[in-house]
Amino acid sequence: MNKSRKIYIKALEKYNNGYIDKAIELCEESISIDIKNAAAINLKGLLCYLKGDLEEAQKLWKMNKQINKDGISEKYLEDTKKDKERLKFYGVALELIRELKIQEALVLLKKCLESDYNLINVNNHLALCYMKKGLYNKALEHVEKVLTLDRTNVIAKDTRKKLKSYGVLNKEYVPKKLALILIGVICLVVLLLGTIVFINFSKDGYKSGLRTLLNFKVNSSSESHKKETGTTNKEIVKEKKSGAAKPEIKEDKKSNVQNEVFPYDKIKGDIESKNFDAVYDENIKWRDKNISDTEKTLLSSANELLKTEGVEYFYDKAYSYMNSEDYVNAKVYFTRCYELGGQHYLYPHIVYMLGTTFHLSGDAENTIKYYSEYDKAFSGGEYEETVLYTLALIYKDKDAATAKVYAEKLLQNYPQSIYNNSVINSLIY
Repeated sequence: MNKSRKIYIKALEKYNNGYIDKAIELCEESISIDIKNAAAINLKGLLCYLKGDLEEAQKLWKMNKQINKDGISEKYLEDTKKDKERLKFYGVALELIRELKIQEALVLLKKCLESDYNLINVNNHLALCYMKKGLYNKALEHVEKVLTLDRTNVIAKDTRKKLKSYGVLNKEYVPKKLALILIGVICLVVLLLGTIVFINFSKDGYKSGLRTLLNFKVNSSSESHKKETGTTNKEIVKEKKSGAAKPEIKEDKKSNVQNEVFPYDKIKGDIESKNFDAVYDENIKWRDKNISDTEKTLLSSANELLKTEGVEYFYDKAYSYMNSEDYVNAKVYFTRCYELGGQHYLYPHIVYMLGTTFHLSGDAENTIKYYSEYDKAFSGGEYEETVLYTLALIYKDKDAATAKVYAEKLLQNYPQSIYNNSVINSLIY
């Protein structure tokens, strides 16, 4: 997870600095490490969108909406509904430019600017149109917009060279030099002020700051030590209790078993109020015990409730925990669903989500267990692409032959999959 996010941040930096192709590469790398990194998927979709690849952008956002239930992707998809019409405008505008109908082309290209779709190509052609009309400053505005997004864009760089040859950029040289001089003066002033502050910075102040830093470290260590010793003390107390009471426990257990009464009214009330957690606990506690037929009938009703509405309740709870990255509780509730939901319509989702929770918590062995089950039982399911891709990645460093099997299956069954990237190809070829 951390590695994927770090790579995503690098991708974001590259995008902000105008290296859009490099940003796309980094997004792909980030996604290959963690398919749950919704931000990386969204960013790659946005970059494809800016470059005019609407189909690829929509594919990415659909995947993000499906796998990660990402609301931003859903909004992006909603916004793309009119972009097919803008693509038509763009196509007609290119034809008009070839026919030298520049004014008509400008009207259509401006309509394309109503969204950010195909922004790079649209601005390049707007610059071309304004050049042909002799409006060089307007052309320069659109060239600069392109170079802000894509510093290496060949068309924009070529247009800029032409504008420079027309003398459009010469006026910028004086302000640029002046700006550099002003920046230099400001840096010098900051440096002088910093020196004065440093000279006048008292030793006591320094010691105070250092002491605060040391206290923070000591307190952090102390808190960590408390947690460790707290756990140890609990374990010691447990051991003492169990050790001290050994002779008496055997006698108590016998009397407890004899006196333990089936809580018929409580379980009945929990069933009626649909207190699923309590019903589950009572069902686990009493299902293997020697109880009367009436009590067995009540437990049967409890079990039926758990296998229907209970599965949905536990699934929602588990999903909520997973989204908040509380994987410990997510596993608990997805496991309950898995135990109870064999005949439930949610079962394919349960198997996949349980595997995903283990994957997100770094448990490769259990990820393989549940993803393999999904692949065998629900090979045509909606999560199959993700399952095959993840299994291929997990086996990549463990068992190259098995990784290749999953990679080939992914390419064979889903030739247009978003997961068909350089990582998968490297496993096959």
